[in-house]
Amino acid sequence: MPGEDRIELGAATGSPTATAQTLTAEDLGVAAGESANLDLLMDVDMKLTVELGRARLKFRDVLNLTAGSVVELAKLTSEPVDIMVNGALLATGEVVVIDDHFAVRITKLLNRVERLKRVL
Repeated sequence: MPGEDRIELGAATGSPTATAQTLTAEDLGVAAGESANLDLLMDVDMKLTVELGRARLKFRDVLNLTAGSVVELAKLTSEPVDIMVNGALLATGEVVVIDDHFAVRITKLLNRVERLKRVL
């Protein structure tokens, strides 16, 4: 619809198969009058983190790490990676390689209820 606020989501990979999904302010749960407030946030930088896994090490083990050391993560290779924005889980995905670069394909976006459950 003309005059509607839109957000483009998609991969900027240069891949011909990459598609973008267009979301409107209504899709984000924002009333039409509040979309101007949402526009104020569009240029805010946020920290996106992709977590492959975690490990707990004793202090002595951390001190013994050297180049070539292997740290085993508490996650299987078949499990999805966590995609977090400013430390809060937003989605899960899978690691892919595009033109010798690692990338993440988003496989599931958490809805608002799922995100709240993980925080509480």
